[in-house]
Amino acid sequence: MSRPAGKGDRYYRVGIIMYLPTMDARQRRQITEEFFHDRHMTQAQLWDHYSGFEHWAKIEVPKDKEELAALQARLKKKFPVDAYNQARKVLDPNRILSNNMLEKLFPSSEVV
Repeated sequence: MSRPAGKGDRYYRVGIIMYLPTMDARQRRQITEEFFHDRHMTQAQLWDHYSGFEHWAKIEVPKDKEELAALQARLKKKFPVDAYNQARKVLDPNRILSNNMLEKLFPSSEVV
């Protein structure tokens, strides 16, 4: 999920990094809010236009149901989610190798 993609031999990466250099809760909250503002701005302006996507290890599961549904739709558009869920069903029917994040990002249409 983190492989570069692009036309020709040119690939680009946009890195948004957040540092929390202080223990002050108010300042940390402000830095975090600014980080997510920048992340949402790049997502809205760049990702769909350039087929961009965050690194799989950097995906944040949204708490908002609409944002979660939008992320699930983006994942399904870019990756073979149905095939992945089918493989999970066959290879890990008891969800031993799963976790809360995977269950939220890749919900199965079937009741397990």
